[in-house]
Amino acid sequence: MRPAPGQDGDHVTFCRICTAVCGLIATVEDGKVVRARPDPDNPSSQGHACIKGISYHAVTHDPDRVTRPMKRMPSGDFEPVGWDEALDDIASRLAAIIDEHGPDAVASYQGNPPAYATDGMTGFRMFLKALGTTKIYGAGSQDTNARFTANWILYGSPLTIDVPDVNNADFMIIFGANPLVSNGSLIFTPRVRHQLDAVAARGGVLVVDPRRTETGARYEHIAIEPNSDCWLMLAMLKTLAEEGLSDEAFLADRCAGWPELRAALAAIDMSEVVRRTGIAADMIEALARRLVASPKSVCYGRVGVCRGPHATLANFLLSALNMVGGTFGHEGGSTFATPVLAGSDRATTGGYDEVRSRIGDFPSVTQFLPSAVMPDDILEPGAGKVRALLSFGGNVLLAAPGGERLCQGLEQLDLSVSFDLYINEAGSYADYVLPGLSFYERADLPMVPFMSMVQPFLQFTEAVLAPVGEARSEFDTFCAILQRMGLRMPATSPEEVAAQASGGQMRPLEVLDAAIRQGPAGVHEDWSLDRLRDHPHGVMLDIPIPWGNREKIAHADGRIHLWDPLIARELDRLVTTVPLEGLKLLSRRDIRSHNGWLHNVDRLVRSQKPTLQIHPADAAERGLASGDAGLLSNRFGEIEVEVEIDAGHLRGTVSYPHCFGHGRGGWRRANRPGGANINILLGHGPDVVEAISGTTLMDGIAVELKAIAGQGARPRR
Repeated sequence: MRPAPGQDGDHVTFCRICTAVCGLIATVEDGKVVRARPDPDNPSSQGHACIKGISYHAVTHDPDRVTRPMKRMPSGDFEPVGWDEALDDIASRLAAIIDEHGPDAVASYQGNPPAYATDGMTGFRMFLKALGTTKIYGAGSQDTNARFTANWILYGSPLTIDVPDVNNADFMIIFGANPLVSNGSLIFTPRVRHQLDAVAARGGVLVVDPRRTETGARYEHIAIEPNSDCWLMLAMLKTLAEEGLSDEAFLADRCAGWPELRAALAAIDMSEVVRRTGIAADMIEALARRLVASPKSVCYGRVGVCRGPHATLANFLLSALNMVGGTFGHEGGSTFATPVLAGSDRATTGGYDEVRSRIGDFPSVTQFLPSAVMPDDILEPGAGKVRALLSFGGNVLLAAPGGERLCQGLEQLDLSVSFDLYINEAGSYADYVLPGLSFYERADLPMVPFMSMVQPFLQFTEAVLAPVGEARSEFDTFCAILQRMGLRMPATSPEEVAAQASGGQMRPLEVLDAAIRQGPAGVHEDWSLDRLRDHPHGVMLDIPIPWGNREKIAHADGRIHLWDPLIARELDRLVTTVPLEGLKLLSRRDIRSHNGWLHNVDRLVRSQKPTLQIHPADAAERGLASGDAGLLSNRFGEIEVEVEIDAGHLRGTVSYPHCFGHGRGGWRRANRPGGANINILLGHGPDVVEAISGTTLMDGIAVELKAIAGQGARPRR
């Protein structure tokens, strides 16, 4: 017998911090989770979990956590209020703003944590649709927009993702990713270190990055100049084409645009590639040959090639390497994710350029607009000016660009509501902070990994605990606001239509249950939420891997597109862009951190020290040593940092962790580590984004550094 929610004993569940969704055993005593450990019986993670997952119960029971609705008073302090008072006021003010200014006077921002809350994430999109707003901002423009835009060009659908078959590859090139720290972003690989070790033993793992990351240090590493990955990929493609190593049969059968891309490759000057990348020509050519020496080779990349001035082109060329090199569509190479849900084995169109931003006229990507223009969308007068902001699980002040102008915008809003576990920096400007649920307080499925599974897995967990205090499911909160406005959640499936016709409302988990039963997991193996309840540790699914499934292609011709007018323009822009001189700033992640939302967990934060890492020679030129205070600046602003010498950096590069600089709000532990907010150096507005994807330029940005004489490091916020 398994314990009921809140009952003492060991509860089988899983982590919802990243796409690895590792299995956990949570021990409850006296109604609280007192410890968590990896689940040895989870067939996917097999007894693995990182320190973040086994420490997360500190969030659930954090004294600083918001567990009652909080209202900001004229003094700026927050005081608890009743749910009805808060919801009535929010609904009334939202309705008045929409009546007077239209639905696009309401904007939203979604952070990273809600991506792993099925009811909350799906419910928030339904909530915004019911309100009629298209002003959706979020973490995507700091993370995945360029990848999704490249997918749209290649496959006609942004959420059709080609993923590496890490289980069977015998050589892997990793561009700008650090999976030993990230646990494998956009790859469902709970045991990524073990899998990469096996790949390395079979043939090799090679990391291309300006910094010798944890992954690069464990395997092979090639240092590359920041934001020059496109040049390396173009040179590798050129080598494959000119040496007769391209998979012409696959390209003729499955792809369109290869002749145009091949013609563009002919114009690439190898000496210019060497100058731009800092990598010797013979090394580049040898790398291209090594990629195609075995069909079980694959290229993979993540945020390091997703946040630069040519991010969409880099992601497009990365996939093109898999296509041209013959490493796509078979075991050990790259393939589309294995479908689990109904509809996931069919291509879906849309998701790109469905709406345009008021500021800068940028296209939406999976409905998200570029966060860099949000400050001006709030402050600039005119039709569509943002007057209300609904923020779900986000801390836009530390996670997105904008700096002081964003603060000004948050101060001027007519209404701001934060749906969150904490009063964070951005939430400190909100009129209301409404408490949601931690992952131990909700039933869930690992929904996000569905789009990146090669080896599909299913698990369902009941809530481990009842909600703490007065915290509520965000889905229920969204429904309650809509009800007060005379609205309801939109129905997106026949089952929902039927439920609403009888006066009910299906929850997102119920909708997903129908998608499982009607999809490959249900049709082939009869899975459903009810059956999963009898398999609490989860199950590996025996669904055939869709090696290059043609049904996933949304283009009318059914082909992968290796050329597009957008790519032609981006190539022209690439060759005319002048490389930046001087120091370039990179962002960096710690295994104990996930952006900023775990920074109030003492076990994770106490040994973290936000420092600016720099090559010894670059530090010596500036008279700096480890522990010194430095002033890091550019045309947008300046921050004070503590310097740390690190020989793993390419000369001319420095790195700093993302989402530090806490100092406002109600999370006391997060405020103590110090550190600075590097987003101050990102600027805001149309000139700090990549135009076709709206991606914020966050890596490889120009900075200057000088010593601060006679001072310890005192970060400026």
